[in-house]
Amino acid sequence: MKLEYIEYLKSKHKSKIKKLYRYSFPKSERFPFWILKKCSKGKNVVFNAILDDGKLIGMEYKIIYENTTYLMYLAIDEEQRGKGYGTKILQDLIKKYETIILSIERPKKELNGNKKRRKNFYLRNGFTETNKFIEDGGIEYEILCTNKNYNITKEDLEKRYTKMTDSKIMKYLIAKMFNVHNISFIK
Repeated sequence: MKLEYIEYLKSKHKSKIKKLYRYSFPKSERFPFWILKKCSKGKNVVFNAILDDGKLIGMEYKIIYENTTYLMYLAIDEEQRGKGYGTKILQDLIKKYETIILSIERPKKELNGNKKRRKNFYLRNGFTETNKFIEDGGIEYEILCTNKNYNITKEDLEKRYTKMTDSKIMKYLIAKMFNVHNISFIK
């Protein structure tokens, strides 16, 4: 398996990526797709189609700032799941970036569904629990990180949105859609 990472804007799979994005993430967790596209033109955002032998297997969207990478979206095509692609992508990310942060919907202790599987997948593949939780848009998220010695701060979590673009208009729109400047940790 030799994966190829192609910039979204240069990809031949734009419509498939958009469908994958909409299918993979609940509406409450999604930015409007046009914002992702617009922000991907900036210096801090990497929006990739992920291919294996020319076939689209997934997508990633990450914000890179200072020595930190925030993995905002990672999705594998449903037909390609269970074939080791997610693990390979995370291995590639961990080799390239010192500290990777992501947030996942907080699994409830009484649930044994997709949320727990998703968290366990990340824990098996190099992420650690930070015991940091936030609420955004009425949804509780757990923060995971690849660097167990990294202290995640409120400012780190603000930067995942403020570093998406240099455009004041886009920053304003993003701040209106998501909890950008009022982030607080919850128990």
